[in-house]
Formats: sequence, structure tokens, C-alpha cells
Amino acid sequence: MNRKNNRLFTILLVLMLALGLLAGCSSANGNMAKSDGNGMTSSQSLADSEAASEAESLTNDAKADSAPSANGTDEAIAVGGGLSSDTSSAELNGLNQKIIYTATLNMQVEALDAAATSLRNAIHQSGGYILQFQDTKHEGEIGSSYTIKVPASGFMSFIDRIEQIKHSSFERNIGGKDVSEEYVDLESRLKARQLVETRLLAMMDKAVKADDLLKFSDQLSVVQQEIERIKGRIRYLDTNVAFSTIELRMYQTNQNLNVEREEAKGLGGRMSDALASSTKVVWDAINLLLVVAAGAVPVLIVIALIGIPLYWIHRKRKRDSSNKTVD
Repeated sequence: MNRKNNRLFTILLVLMLALGLLAGCSSANGNMAKSDGNGMTSSQSLADSEAASEAESLTNDAKADSAPSANGTDEAIAVGGGLSSDTSSAELNGLNQKIIYTATLNMQVEALDAAATSLRNAIHQSGGYILQFQDTKHEGEIGSSYTIKVPASGFMSFIDRIEQIKHSSFERNIGGKDVSEEYVDLESRLKARQLVETRLLAMMDKAVKADDLLKFSDQLSVVQQEIERIKGRIRYLDTNVAFSTIELRMYQTNQNLNVEREEAKGLGGRMSDALASSTKVVWDAINLLLVVAAGAVPVLIVIALIGIPLYWIHRKRKRDSSNKTVD
């Protein structure tokens, strides 16, 4: 009897365990199905949210492109294609520094023509060119002003070569401007604008309504103008980084000019100068006498008005005195 009861108890226990396992599996399957349903709903909502966000971001960027942004990294992030601040800093640190070098030189030379020839030779040897040139002539001084572009790699050697030109005085002021950060910012903004341009072109291909096509066309025009402005600025920076700018002024004073003129004159020239100097002295003396005479005329008139009557009176008295003596 006890053995029979134990067998019955074992069978009941096995049945209860089997029912428990079946209930657990059913609950797990239900939870998985519910989780899959919620996941599909969440994914669909996320996709809709991303699509709406992208459309809104594209519209805002197309409107904002009419004015350059002060922060190119933020603009890139706004359209989903930019660089984070950490990435931008990493690029800036890894990028070769872009520095624009400039120099202002002022030198007094003993012979301007010879110095100009030496300067042109130095420019040619350095691979540079003259961007602007101007001659100046003042009383006692002649000079020339140059704006010169030379390769940045030979910037200092070119200045040293200029300093070797024979001169009386030499002044120089050298400076540099680091545009590496601006260059990275421009590249980031350019990528962002090009991404907007690509999306607008894709939307124009899919556009059905004429109003939508016109709107996308206007936005595309604004974006492309901004792209050209950014590219132009990048080209400007590239050119000025590759070629440094030197402002040079060379001048010759009157003393050196007079020495050159005396050396260039022969015997005939010196005789001509002597004759001209003598003639000038005589003419100056005549002018002085005429000026003195012109100034003395009023005084002479007054003296004549007073002196002539006195002279006649004195002469008449003398004549009368002589007549009385004779009598």
C-alpha cells in the first residue's frame, strides 16, 4: 500500500513539473512576441523621426546658407555630415600649419638704377614675381615701391639677398598669420554645403510639383553660391600661404643724385655750369639793383620836392650876395 501511494505521489509530482514547464514556455513566447511588436513600433517611430529631422535640417540649412556661419563645425553637425569638436581639433593638430608670411622693407640706396637691377635679378632667381610697381619723385628724392610675391620656402633667403644690395640704411618688419584653424573650418563648411547640394539635387529629381521644383532650385542656387565663396576663400589662402608678400620701398636722396650728376658731366658740362652760374650771379645783381631803385623812388621824390626849392633859394641868395660885393 505504501509503495502504491509513493508511485502515485511521484506521478503527480512529474505532472505538476510538466505543467509548470509548459506554462513558463508559453509566458516566454508571449513576452517575446510582445517585445518584437514593441521593437517594430519603436523602429518605425525612430525612422519617421529621423526622416522628419532630416527634412527640417535640410530646410534650415538651405535658409541659413545665405550668410556664412561663425562656426563651421556646428554647421556641419546640423546637416549630419560634419566633424565633432574633438575631430576638428585632431585634424588641426595633424594638419600642416598654414601660415601667411609678410614683410615690409624700407631701404635707402646709393644708386637706385643699380639697386633695381639687382632686385629684379633676385626676384628671378627666387622664382617670384612683381605684383605691383610704382615710381615716386619728390624734391631731393627719387624712389620705387614694389609689391613682390615669392615662394614661402625661400622667404627669408630672399630677404637676406635683398639686404646684400648696396644701401645706406635698411629697415624691415616681418610678420606671419596662422590660418590653419580657418582653413579647417572652411573645409568643414564646404563638406556640409556639398552634402546639402547633393540632397537638394536628389529632391529635385524626385519632385513632381512645379512649386516644389522651384523651391528646391532656389535653395540649390543659394547653396552653390556659398560653395563658390568658400572655394574662393580657400584658393586665396592657398595662394598666400604658398607665396609670401613683400612690400619694398627703395629710394635715393638728393646728395647721391648730385654726386652722380657731377660724375656723369665732362669738361663741356662743367663749363656750361660755370657760365650758367656766372650769368645767374649777374642777373641776380641786376635784379637786386632794380629792387633797391624801385624801393628808393618814393624817398627820392620827397628829397627832390624839398631839396630842389632849397637849392634854388640857396643859389639865388649866393648870386645876390655876389652882386652886392661887386657893387
